[in-house]
Amino acid sequence: MATKMIDVVHRGPVGIVTLRRPPANAMNIELLEEMTEVFERLGQDKSLRSVVLTGQGNSFCAGVDLKAVPHYNDADQRRMVVALNRAFFAVYSFPGPVVGAINGHAIAGGLVLALCCDWRIAAKVQFLTGLTEVRVGVPYPVGAMEVVRQELRPDVLRHLVLFAQNITAAAAVEAGVFDEMVEPSSLLDRAMEKAGEFAALPQIAFMKTKRQIRSRAYEAIEAAIAGAEPVLNGWLSKETILAATAVLQRA
Repeated sequence: MATKMIDVVHRGPVGIVTLRRPPANAMNIELLEEMTEVFERLGQDKSLRSVVLTGQGNSFCAGVDLKAVPHYNDADQRRMVVALNRAFFAVYSFPGPVVGAINGHAIAGGLVLALCCDWRIAAKVQFLTGLTEVRVGVPYPVGAMEVVRQELRPDVLRHLVLFAQNITAAAAVEAGVFDEMVEPSSLLDRAMEKAGEFAALPQIAFMKTKRQIRSRAYEAIEAAIAGAEPVLNGWLSKETILAATAVLQRA
């Protein structure tokens, strides 16, 4: 099926979810809300046993849309924070295995989204990945911070989060950010292969074990969605606009 900014294709027990918001699949409110709807709906589909998540074009996801988000009014900012938490949670808590086919740049929230996947396969192309929120003056919502804290080694977390460093895809594989790397022409086939392999796992045991491993992160994100989100009011500042503008000018 085709939706506004996300394509979903069923191939037997595997669903392929493709972000398609040109030019870099950057996140705005609408994309995030659609992502939540898609993953919540797929999570209820008994015919699906696993999902592949990828992006259209040269980027997996470039994170939040720096051209739009720093200029959101207070209501838009609150809606965006809620949308980020809900979208990350919908992917991270998906009951079946999620394989990330990381086809290109995965920056800031884009890397968080990749980290929400249970197995991450990077294309062997020249692309960067990193958590650049500090560089653009954007505080982490609870959902994003809980995912990166859970999924990254402490030394990698410190380098990427505190100092907003970008690294190459190859370095990300070495650091355990991604699980493997394949030629771009083989990316989707490899992702489908892994998704098919994981689809054979007993569903209920997988779902329960996944929740056990991530229980603290899930509880924190669920609480944030319910309203206990420290950055819900006053997420962005003048510092954000200045920092985001500087980054865009250098791009």
